[in-house]
Amino acid sequence: MAINFGYFMKESATSFRRNWVMSLGAIITIYLSLLLVGISLGSGMLLGQVVESFEDKVSIRVFLKDGAPAEQVDAMQAELMANEMVATVAYTSKEQALEEFKARLMEDSPEVIENLPGNPLPASLDIDLKDPRNVSTVVEQIVASDNFMAVADRPDDPAKSLEYGQEVVEKLFTVTRIIRIVSIVFVAMLAVISMIFINNAIRIAIYARRKEIAIMRLVGASNWFIRTPFLLEGTLQSLVGALLAIGTLSVLYFYILPKLSELMTFLPLSMTGGDALQVSVILVVTGVAMGLAGAMLAMRRYLRV
Repeated sequence: MAINFGYFMKESATSFRRNWVMSLGAIITIYLSLLLVGISLGSGMLLGQVVESFEDKVSIRVFLKDGAPAEQVDAMQAELMANEMVATVAYTSKEQALEEFKARLMEDSPEVIENLPGNPLPASLDIDLKDPRNVSTVVEQIVASDNFMAVADRPDDPAKSLEYGQEVVEKLFTVTRIIRIVSIVFVAMLAVISMIFINNAIRIAIYARRKEIAIMRLVGASNWFIRTPFLLEGTLQSLVGALLAIGTLSVLYFYILPKLSELMTFLPLSMTGGDALQVSVILVVTGVAMGLAGAMLAMRRYLRV
């Protein structure tokens, strides 16, 4: 078994060298395909972190009219706490809202604070959700509530008595979906091109060894004995392409991503070693699958054993 495996590897390497132009073309297209796959996976992970960070900040704020009776505010708060989609409800008074506003603007725009005419800010109920994706449903329920209409600071226009950031998250999800769709299309195109190159490289190798293959048939070599070197050749091309893609992504991971994180500190741009390992395994498995598929296609068309 060891001798046979050594023979297969030797034959694959020899064919690889003889048809180096086609092999190089196959490697480059596989490299580009897998590089795009890796970038798509990594971007998806980073975008997932960004979306999660924004989701964590998604909350609903109900602005209360000045002088709203405590009984009505308590009733509104109790109604919200009874909602199974709501995690917490906190009351913020007018004074607390003003202090928070001053804390945010004191350093950048102190003149705004100095010119404030009293306290124009309303009290509010701040609502955190168990699942931020339910924000639209909860908002609809709040707007339909009689308690809300009784305490809202703008009952004539209820939408302006509510503040929430679902729009930002929905836009991020839309961008993520577009990027993934475009990446899938390009990966599919490059995968087809890669398989065509592998198919041609294997076809040329089969033609170059046609006499040797005929002799093997005469001496009773099994079909898999004849086919294995070609399968290994396709696998070798894919592995080289996968390793090149992993090397390029490693440069992006170790050198480019930290610099982006420094420039955009407001975004959580980081990947763990586990994420990098997961992407690498996917690239190797995908590359080997592409190589085997291209080799099998070529043998089915050109190798009659």
